[in-house]
Amino acid sequence: MTSGFSKRTKLLSIVIFVIGVVSASVAFTLQPAKGKRLRPAKGFTIVLKETISLNDPKWQAEAGQADYVITTRYQKSDGTWKEVRTAYKANGKVLRKNIQFGIPGKGVYDIDRSRMTLNFISSMPPKEETSFVAATDGHDHRLFARDEVVQGYRTYVLHYVLDKDGTYEEEYYAPELNNYPIRGFKSAPYGHSVTEMLSVTLGDPDESVFASLPQWSVDYAQFERKIQAIADDGKPETAAALQRELKEQIAKEIDKQ
Repeated sequence: MTSGFSKRTKLLSIVIFVIGVVSASVAFTLQPAKGKRLRPAKGFTIVLKETISLNDPKWQAEAGQADYVITTRYQKSDGTWKEVRTAYKANGKVLRKNIQFGIPGKGVYDIDRSRMTLNFISSMPPKEETSFVAATDGHDHRLFARDEVVQGYRTYVLHYVLDKDGTYEEEYYAPELNNYPIRGFKSAPYGHSVTEMLSVTLGDPDESVFASLPQWSVDYAQFERKIQAIADDGKPETAAALQRELKEQIAKEIDKQ
């Protein structure tokens, strides 16, 4: 394979990966940390647009390469959430759609419609915990970079280094919106993307948004691959902790049957 193809594939992977980074960061941020001041969580619905720009026009024009991604996050004040991400070409053609959701006390799942299963992403604390978020300005975070105001919302910026080749990501978290990221910038040697907030509606979303969530069987294979990857990366303690989390989650599911 050519190095160009390798780089292109890597960038496509990075685009997918950084979306995961955001989701993971949000899941972490929404959960109150021990010893930190807490405040009641807010409900809201937010819509964001990520515009992806590759340096090589040929790569950008490829049929499977998204030009932009629309993300709609439905967030309840008790911690329940649903996130819909839809990738498009510039002409409006839909390339793919991904839906994830989190239910307090149950877990975070990815909907796999092709196999009619729920891929387990992580466990989730009960509503007694997810109904509160850390009251923070982000200054004590090890990745804190600076403060910014985005569309009238005060945010703190975290800077993630993703690769030694200079690939990085910056996310702008809004304390007023449960520390959710409302702006983002991702940069790699062969392209970049910018995420901007299109709209935000305060208040719990309508219950009908969550009424259609499927009750399919749960698949843990994706989480198990994550554990193995972390172990292979030389982080046995983290892998062991995730393995314990997995066992507890499976036991919880068995008890419900």
